[in-house]
Amino acid sequence: MKVVELKDLKNIPVSITLGSFDGFHKGHMVLLKKLKATADLNGSGTLIISFYPHPRQVIDSEFNLKLLNDIDDKMSILSSFGVDYIHFISFSKDFAATGFDEFYEKNIFSVLKVKSIIIGENHGFGRNRKGNSELLQEICKKHSVELIKVEPVSYKNASISSTRIRNCIAEGNFLEANTMLGYEYSLKGIVEKGKGIGKELGFSTANISMEKSEKVVPEKGVYLTKVVVEGAEYFGVSNYGQGPTTAGKDSPLLLETHIFDFDKDIYGKEITVRFIEKIRTEQKFPTVGELKIAVEKDIKFAKFQINKYRGSE
Repeated sequence: MKVVELKDLKNIPVSITLGSFDGFHKGHMVLLKKLKATADLNGSGTLIISFYPHPRQVIDSEFNLKLLNDIDDKMSILSSFGVDYIHFISFSKDFAATGFDEFYEKNIFSVLKVKSIIIGENHGFGRNRKGNSELLQEICKKHSVELIKVEPVSYKNASISSTRIRNCIAEGNFLEANTMLGYEYSLKGIVEKGKGIGKELGFSTANISMEKSEKVVPEKGVYLTKVVVEGAEYFGVSNYGQGPTTAGKDSPLLLETHIFDFDKDIYGKEITVRFIEKIRTEQKFPTVGELKIAVEKDIKFAKFQINKYRGSE
């Protein structure tokens, strides 16, 4: 997949879809599969037009929106679907004031040779999202462009949405969040030196700071995870929180992961932690000894669960 300016494609027929694509989920997967199939039929390239930063971060900055996919996640996922091109519109308050008709006329049809546009049923565009699929149908008809609408994908009798997934992650409910995403939600960061408490307990950990995370973080607790280190994947147990038994309430938020069957020095290296399921909420134990017993139980339970997951592969 190639990152492009739209003017670079002025002589190339394209089929397109547009959106923020934060929280890329099973509904988006259906959209991209339809985009690829349509482009194969009409002999065009596939183009995704996305926005950066996320529109809500610009329009409603006080909301402090946390993302499900950062730009690296987005690029990796979209590339896996065989998309040819992606263009990022720099989203600003001035751009947000663009009228719905001007948005497509000025930014799309005046620049590109569009064969087809694929959208979800709830597609909204232009100032205050006043543009909808019916209005877009009229614009497309004027330009002899095919408009294809894709039905939303449901889970448990409700449409899958980024909001639903965010709420599940915030509750630590990764079984449902990952089901709606279609893959395991992840956080990543550079491994930092900690206080060495995990090693003293017999469970060394790889620690990454979550203080400045732009992505959604889960409820404080202990989780069964997979850890990607230098391209290799391992199972592990991760604690997200502040370690209340051994640290104060003002301690920084950390994601501390004990990686199974792993003993390499990875300080200063980036790791990716993929969440599978919650084991328990974070607790403050009366003594370090009781904390150690709890961690031993967490590890035992996690390894039991790993066998279950391996058996279902």
